[in-house]
Amino acid sequence: MSSEFSVPEIDQTVLEQARDNALRALKDPGTPVRLSEFYNPESNYAGATFTQLAPRDDMRITATDLLATGTLSVTVPPRAIRRFLEDERLAQDLSHRLCGLPQVKLEETTKQDFAPMCEFYDLVKSSLAQAGTKTSNPWVTASKITARKRPDLFPVRDRVVCQFLGIQKLGDRAADWWVFRELMNDDRIVEELGKLPEFVMEARPDAELVMDSEPLRLLDAALWRFAGDGDRD
Repeated sequence: MSSEFSVPEIDQTVLEQARDNALRALKDPGTPVRLSEFYNPESNYAGATFTQLAPRDDMRITATDLLATGTLSVTVPPRAIRRFLEDERLAQDLSHRLCGLPQVKLEETTKQDFAPMCEFYDLVKSSLAQAGTKTSNPWVTASKITARKRPDLFPVRDRVVCQFLGIQKLGDRAADWWVFRELMNDDRIVEELGKLPEFVMEARPDAELVMDSEPLRLLDAALWRFAGDGDRD
């Protein structure tokens, strides 16, 4: 990827709207209850299974990764499964790009870090498109696969969350990531995320909840459950 790569400019009003909406979701009295459902292993929600399903391999996209991705209500088509698991050239290319990802959390990234992030994401997305994913622009599935591989670096982007935050019009994966980066660096959001696990546990003291430890994943889950109004699993 060219060294001239840069994150698109994002209007301050877009960032403010995204921040306000994220805070609204995190502060909503119903959010702990919704997340207690999401992270209850007795429910049919993905919960922490998406990130914690074993075995994990940091250097390859594996069958376990594709199974975990499916818990977030997307389907990886058979041809794509074969490409990811049986095409050794593609596997090596993906492994190379995985190794090149910045070894920091999203909130610690610089704009220079977004170039290797785009390289990995774009290869995953193009592999899905070539394999006949039902949409001609399989950005949602690609987002979920990359988030499975690095849940501290890639947010889970889908139409529900992007529309809720007001960023769907940006039309660029790097721009979306930068908005999430700004959210994860906002003191008010960090404060609310810090309080959230205790509130969630208190909402279901009778259940043995299994929660994500990564704050970015907690934000993802809180936004998705709030924006989707609990109607999806």
